[in-house]
Amino acid sequence: MSNEILGSAIKYTTLPGSSIVAITTEWKSSKHTARRSLQMKKMSSKVISREPNNIFGENIKADGIRHVVNVTIDTAKEFHNCNHLYIRYVVDAPAEDWVLAEPKSLHGVTHQSRAGNDSSNHFGHRFTLDVSKSWQHSSSSSETPDLIPTPSMLLLLLEVYDVNMWNRQKSVGYGFTHVPLTPAGSYSIVIPTWRPNITETSLQLREYFLGLAPQIENIKYAGVSNNDGNNETVLGRFPFKTETSGSVHVRFDTMIQRGRNVLEQEQIRASINVHRPSATSSAVEEVIQTYHRAKQRLKAAHDALLG
Repeated sequence: MSNEILGSAIKYTTLPGSSIVAITTEWKSSKHTARRSLQMKKMSSKVISREPNNIFGENIKADGIRHVVNVTIDTAKEFHNCNHLYIRYVVDAPAEDWVLAEPKSLHGVTHQSRAGNDSSNHFGHRFTLDVSKSWQHSSSSSETPDLIPTPSMLLLLLEVYDVNMWNRQKSVGYGFTHVPLTPAGSYSIVIPTWRPNITETSLQLREYFLGLAPQIENIKYAGVSNNDGNNETVLGRFPFKTETSGSVHVRFDTMIQRGRNVLEQEQIRASINVHRPSATSSAVEEVIQTYHRAKQRLKAAHDALLG
């Protein structure tokens, strides 16, 4: 018995001494085999072009500097009497200074981790920051341009939470660090944390049984010092009592992409540093240039009088 499907012959054969049917297929004709072989050759001869997986494939402005930072919240240690932890993170990037590719990446929450035998909570939570900033060239040639933005403008703020056996959550630590932007490379930073010191018995009982609400309404104030030039009375944690908590280990992998104008200015600055290796030679060159400018002004005034 045979049946033709898609140009092939299907044969059903009953095996001796059993009711099992063996199914075999054979090509119906040599023409179909040749046609099939030709189709396979055509498919194999086609060149499939794929875009390279390049994170820096996008074009940036000629006067722009782009930073791509892979941030990994690795471990949390020394949080005593806290077995189940998770971390809420916020990246403070002023909108007037930075252009954000993914604004949603500036905040998030890690998964909940249970402390191991070494009393450490392992997270391995990774997220990517893609920020860029325009560089403004100074009109004065004597000034050295600052090609890299100030890293203090970008802060990573952490808030550590503990979940007890009744599923009550409480904040057990606050910390912050500057996001390293330059030079490009890998950084490993241990962030010490702190928390407000609770002395009242009623608040301690409420924290233990009900869970305490975050003591800081805006987590960004955890990374603001008292000498930032603001006029507010209280700007950070220093005016009230705190106690030390655990520490959080964070890794940063930083990459930099520079625009065409920025690269040109870097080359100019490098050549200037080569030709002017010391402050003494720089001062001598400045005196010589001043002398030549004065000489040209005197010559122009003399020619004007004679003319």
